Amino acid sequence: MTIMLDHLKRKSVISKLNKLGIHSIDGQPLEDVLYSTLLKTLALKHVDQESR
Repeated sequence: MTIMLDHLKRKSVISKLNKLGIHSIDGQPLEDVLYSTLLKTLALKHVDQESR
């Protein structure tokens, strides 16, 4: 059950990044990037948008 929940969280973050126009990080597809890096990128994008 925990693995399924982790997978859903990861897919949710990837979906949010895709909606923001981010489809890869450092040349790697989002599916291959560490979850912590996905979260960091999403957080930085939100901060960037809020500061505008």
